[in-house]
Amino acid sequence: MTPTLDEPVAAATTASTITAAIPSPAVPTLARQVADLRDPAWLTNPREQARALRSRGRVHRDTLGLWLLVNHADCRAVMQSSHLSRDPRASTAYGLQRPFGAGSALEHAAERFMLFNDAPVHTRLRRVVAAAFTPAATRQLRDLVVATTNELLDGLPAASEGQPFDFMRRFAQVLPIRVICDMLGVDAGDFDQTKAWSDAASCVVEPLASRAERAEGARAVAELNAFLRAQVARRRAHPQDSVLDRMIAAQREDPQFTDDELLANLILLFIAGHETTTNLLGNGLLALLDHPDQLARLRREPERLPEAVDEMLRWESPTNMVARTTLEPWAIGDLTVPAGEVLYCLVGAANHDPAVFADPDHFDVGRDPNPQLSFGGGVHYCVGAPLARLEAQVAFEALLQRFPVLALAEPAPRWRPMINLRGLQALWVRGEAAGPPQ
Repeated sequence: MTPTLDEPVAAATTASTITAAIPSPAVPTLARQVADLRDPAWLTNPREQARALRSRGRVHRDTLGLWLLVNHADCRAVMQSSHLSRDPRASTAYGLQRPFGAGSALEHAAERFMLFNDAPVHTRLRRVVAAAFTPAATRQLRDLVVATTNELLDGLPAASEGQPFDFMRRFAQVLPIRVICDMLGVDAGDFDQTKAWSDAASCVVEPLASRAERAEGARAVAELNAFLRAQVARRRAHPQDSVLDRMIAAQREDPQFTDDELLANLILLFIAGHETTTNLLGNGLLALLDHPDQLARLRREPERLPEAVDEMLRWESPTNMVARTTLEPWAIGDLTVPAGEVLYCLVGAANHDPAVFADPDHFDVGRDPNPQLSFGGGVHYCVGAPLARLEAQVAFEALLQRFPVLALAEPAPRWRPMINLRGLQALWVRGEAAGPPQ
């Protein structure tokens, strides 16, 4: 039987919401293209774009041929299904496009990411790192996160100095990379270099990245690979107790776990541990500053921080797209998608689905329940979710205590030109600073 989100449908059924971007006798002819993710409006006002798509139907084609899902139920079902693949190599287009650059360091690493593999490879690789990211293990990192947070806040200018500061550059970009490097057991090194590697390598999850951006990403991964290889050699010579040490120890228990897999998944943890949490911190603070009533409520009710962080994740998801490849024809309503096609779940759209979220365009720090999908779902649910939540809760608790008054110092935020990793280039704020915690 064809896997389906509804009842199985006949291949001859006509759909009215899709375009004929990929010829196939199994795909109904579409009347027109209805989405262009390259439109700048997807950066400036993605909620309005998603709302327009949802009004036209459940599934759409982008002008580049991407299959887009916007409803929460559809996205959740796709993320949880074992009939779909997370491996981009399962796509019929992968071998022709070689999107990461044929034979490049980026391709070599990406094809070994646990993120881009299915069972049994994904199961084996995830087992190696999952123990380091359990809620219990993450709670043990709280002292490190608190200390790093307070150190960074100590370095921010006081309001009496009359200086606004870029929250992204001074805090949101630094805290996650410091924490993930300490956790992995690697030297953070020069911050600017580390950030440049991470920014360039993040093109691996950007479906609209240009060839030039992917070439730069490949160069960054090659340099990061050499950097991490030296870190592995140092740890083998002088073992300690870190995630990296445990990954090295896992090689003794699993001969299949090669150095190439070790380095690739270190790169993945390095990128994921930095980029997504940075976006959560920046997007979350912007949401609070844009909704002063909710900021005031959170100051009055700091016990709502866990719910507030989930609402930040829902309101402006740090990652906007989750991809799965069809292994056999897949039915959505009256449409059948053929095998070998890539479905993109628009997480930001799903997180504003009025069928699931009451008043979805209202930012509510006390929203409960809040089944947001920003950490994905199924066996690929984000392994670092407990750490991201911990960092955000600690950071916002300390930030609101340290700055009784916070306000935007520039009228409009500057978004990074990325459709998947939704984050700010800069966020200039000013505030009246209280003294450091006693």
